[in-house]
Amino acid sequence: NPCSDIAVSMRLYAVVWAVAAWNCGVALATATPRAQEPTKLIIDTDAGFDVDDVGAVCIANALADNGEAEILAVGHTNGFVKGIGAVSTLMHFYNRDDVPLGAYKGPWAENPNAGKGTADRYVSDLVANYPSPVKNASQVPTTVEVYRRVLAAAPDQSVAIAAIGITTNMRDLVLSRPDAASPLNGSELVARKVKVIVWMDMMYNFGCAQHDTADWLGPDTDCRGSAQAAVMHWPATTKQIFSPVGGDVLHGSWLTGGTARGNPCRQAFEDWVGPGKGRSSWDPIAVLIAVRGAPAVHCQEVDQGGHNVVDEAGKEMWIVGPVGASNQSRIVYAGANPQAAISVELNKLLIQPPGPWSVTNWTRAKGENCYGPRGTAPAHGATDLESPPSASCGVMSLADCQRKCLELPGCQAVTVAPTPDGKVECYRKADVSLAHCDGATSLDTYVRREWMLAGGFNCYTGHGAVDLEHPPTSDCGTMSVRDCQHKCAVTPGCSAVTWLGADHSGVGKCYRKGSIDLPKCDRLSSFDTYLASQPV
Repeated sequence: NPCSDIAVSMRLYAVVWAVAAWNCGVALATATPRAQEPTKLIIDTDAGFDVDDVGAVCIANALADNGEAEILAVGHTNGFVKGIGAVSTLMHFYNRDDVPLGAYKGPWAENPNAGKGTADRYVSDLVANYPSPVKNASQVPTTVEVYRRVLAAAPDQSVAIAAIGITTNMRDLVLSRPDAASPLNGSELVARKVKVIVWMDMMYNFGCAQHDTADWLGPDTDCRGSAQAAVMHWPATTKQIFSPVGGDVLHGSWLTGGTARGNPCRQAFEDWVGPGKGRSSWDPIAVLIAVRGAPAVHCQEVDQGGHNVVDEAGKEMWIVGPVGASNQSRIVYAGANPQAAISVELNKLLIQPPGPWSVTNWTRAKGENCYGPRGTAPAHGATDLESPPSASCGVMSLADCQRKCLELPGCQAVTVAPTPDGKVECYRKADVSLAHCDGATSLDTYVRREWMLAGGFNCYTGHGAVDLEHPPTSDCGTMSVRDCQHKCAVTPGCSAVTWLGADHSGVGKCYRKGSIDLPKCDRLSSFDTYLASQPV
């Protein structure tokens, strides 16, 4: 089904996704507004044993960048010591090294070659080739230590848990004893601090990687019965949502064409399924439900009042009950064409550049006219936020246009057209991809970023930039994009960096640039240019 996973051609950084989504009858939502406080989120993952865990962690970080979530901790559920190292590369990419990480340190699934040997198709690649402070489980506490500490510090009834991995950690948490972090036992601590847990259930997670029927990861030592114990001892006052959906929703194919090299989220998907391909979305859907709630994810809770009975092998049986008889529910899809709509939203979050949206800094893309679909015509690098889409929100100063953007939930950018009186016609936008905007026009686009990716742009002397290296064609070293940007920030006259990365690597060659004139840069190259925000 082409509407379930919309591919993007390599290196075009296109907004082909918008066209395909439109043709599938999917209305492209803007970044979800959040009037309330961000959801405090714990992610419990078995990253390494499928790639949808990577999608879930990367999407959680995008939600945090949008102000929708605050990631309190991430824990790894299996004994493979490098697993938490792969998680660390993802958190480092999103500049969240301060988020506490924990690891299960028992025997369950410690050998990545056991069973069907599918546990290390991307983990070692990320750990060896991408920057991160944590490389293995010896560098972090146990997950239970971490969870107890962050729960004890959280306000009462404030935490959502996305349990998207094997159930070892949740069992150990709920059965944990009082410690230095809290005088409460595990069940008491969960009851006081956790408002909801979203289980990505079914036999893979609840049955120790389908041990009895498929034996994906080898012996179920210290795992068997963990789902039964976790669900049975979970406090009745804490809401439990069981989410089995997502097998028919693909995500991740946009990463190949919609992000730059050096992105570990992209690399993990390419390692697992190949470039431009997607994977089922059980885990990221559970994360989205934990943060936004089921109705905002094209899903709904059903069977409220019933409860889940789990046996030792992880098999589930739902017992129907009257509404109010329990605090449990199950997830089903809702609305028209939900799978395509969810796929679009997941992919949009996955290709969102890392970093928060700024309320003070705007990056100018000179000459770039970015706009959405017009009838049957394709999008050109953005989603329009005006109504009708081609309308403006008025003639005003640039500063007033930017203020109007900040007043509109989901607005991430403005495209402006100059008027004869020195003002601008103001058009508010989201989902800007400079690589597919119209270039060399009389319009400019300003994005709410300290740094904005111009994917595939190569800017150099005579082609839209002044080289700041000596000699001009040299680089200033091999490093991550963030480190390259830091070098630019302390270099007088530097207003952009051009970066040359490679597959299977989180570092690349850094070139500092000044006097950027984006319409004159080369497009569709193997380079990426990152524009720095400038005083307006």
